[in-house]
Amino acid sequence: MSEYKRPEPTTSQPQQRRHSSLPWIGLGAGVLLVVGAVFAWGFSRPQHERERTDPNDPTMVRLQAESMALERQFARICDNRTPTTEDLELLQRAIDNQREWMRATGSADAEQERRAAALDALYEDAWLRYAIVATNADESAGRELLAAGRHDQALQRLRSALDLQRQLNQRREATGGRDLSRETSLRQEIDRLAAEPLAAELADITARAASLCDANKTAEALAAYTRASELQRRLNREFGRTQYASLSNLEKLDAEIETLKTAGMAAEVMALSAEAAEAQGAGCSAEAVALFEKAADVQRLINDDHPRSRHVSVARLDTLEIARQTELSSGAMRRVQTLDREIAEALQARRLDGLATPLKEGSELNDTVATQYPRSRRLDPELRLKFNFLLVHRERLAPVQAELADGLRPVPGRAVRILRTEVPQRLYEMVMQANPSRQTGADLPVESVNAFDATEFCRRLSWMLGRTVRLPTEAEFRAALGLVPDGAALAEQVWSQERSGQNVHPVASTVAGANGCYDLLGNVAEWLAPATVDAEVAPVAGGSCTDVLADLARVPLEKHSRLDRARTIGFRVVVE
Repeated sequence: MSEYKRPEPTTSQPQQRRHSSLPWIGLGAGVLLVVGAVFAWGFSRPQHERERTDPNDPTMVRLQAESMALERQFARICDNRTPTTEDLELLQRAIDNQREWMRATGSADAEQERRAAALDALYEDAWLRYAIVATNADESAGRELLAAGRHDQALQRLRSALDLQRQLNQRREATGGRDLSRETSLRQEIDRLAAEPLAAELADITARAASLCDANKTAEALAAYTRASELQRRLNREFGRTQYASLSNLEKLDAEIETLKTAGMAAEVMALSAEAAEAQGAGCSAEAVALFEKAADVQRLINDDHPRSRHVSVARLDTLEIARQTELSSGAMRRVQTLDREIAEALQARRLDGLATPLKEGSELNDTVATQYPRSRRLDPELRLKFNFLLVHRERLAPVQAELADGLRPVPGRAVRILRTEVPQRLYEMVMQANPSRQTGADLPVESVNAFDATEFCRRLSWMLGRTVRLPTEAEFRAALGLVPDGAALAEQVWSQERSGQNVHPVASTVAGANGCYDLLGNVAEWLAPATVDAEVAPVAGGSCTDVLADLARVPLEKHSRLDRARTIGFRVVVE
């Protein structure tokens, strides 16, 4: 029921006009002005002041009597029960009659004003009693209808309860009926109930859209997901405080829409990639490159214009670019690999004249590919380093190979040859351009190297020989050592503590062992190959000049961190 509003009085006081005394010479004109003003005042007086009705007029008497009768009737109702909307209408008629009587008669009587105010107060009090009962009754009825499955009718009664509770909360006088928490809970429940049909439709259409996707019915699935997205947007907009509002679900639905919209484009990317691979296999390099570029353009369009699609893939775009660069670099890198084989054959045969030209060509091709096609799978950083190293150090190839010409011995029972001496400092310097040894001398074994230094030496020497060079395994070391002699015979072969003065001595300065190798025991201990490439420790075999002869006879073998450096540890190499 709407709240009764007292009408504003419409009476107004006539305006008074003032005029100045006129000089005697303008007396006639002044008289005319006064007469005109009086006439205008009389003409402009409010109509109701000229048309007041006599309070004793039968109509007025009947109007006031009816108002009083309605008031008494309403009072009897209030004594027996809480007023209803129909009861409040009776009181409203009493108020309307009182106001009409006062307006028609122009009464300004204090008693009549008090009665009008009393009627207003009575109405307000009665409405509060009615509203408190009615809002609770509407809520109870709404819950009963809800339990009976009559969703729309239940929602209507709960909305009525909420509207009355909101009006109660807005009235200062309604201290007994104010309940802000109830208004909040009612509003939340109404929102939830109003959102439930939309949420149910959303769940149903989302499931249907997923089934359509599984059946490869792209157009129908797209329409279903579009409808689902519209429903979720409405839930978010109109029912943002319910559990059915979800930005994450909206993003998921929009992602499905974008994915379906780009399904054809993604299929085109895959088809173009397959065609490019076929062109590669057929040796049609230019065609393969063009197809990879076209596929990348389509994938880039997906990534840029449909960022929420599941077909967005930076990785796929990267793969296409890698494939394109790989194909563009294939000719140059095939030439590099051919040059690498030719150079290795020449190095193995010690045909060193004329190597500068293929080394320069290979180095330039490697640098060009690395600059122009840095993501090519054919780019080999190791091969690039090898060409550049050999080109820069090509003048050292002959002396290094000469140093090793008579320095390798076969390892019994193994398909490798082993350096008959520990690596001397002059060879280490030629290969590495450095010498970490503490006791220096060209013929002295290199020492104070860690296992990684020794491995890098093997790598570079491999490049310079055209063959694989590495550290020996424990088995190869023992095979090269052979049978260890006793007593004086052993003492002649090793630099032990007893005869070395605990200092290293030049390589090959004792008697060779059974298989023609020197210093496999004593002088400096030797790094051997680690168990795995990434192992943290490696074996160190053979003992050093600081070990006594008896210990050397037992062929010492220790585990060291590959980072260790010591003036008593060096190494030798094997060549496959």
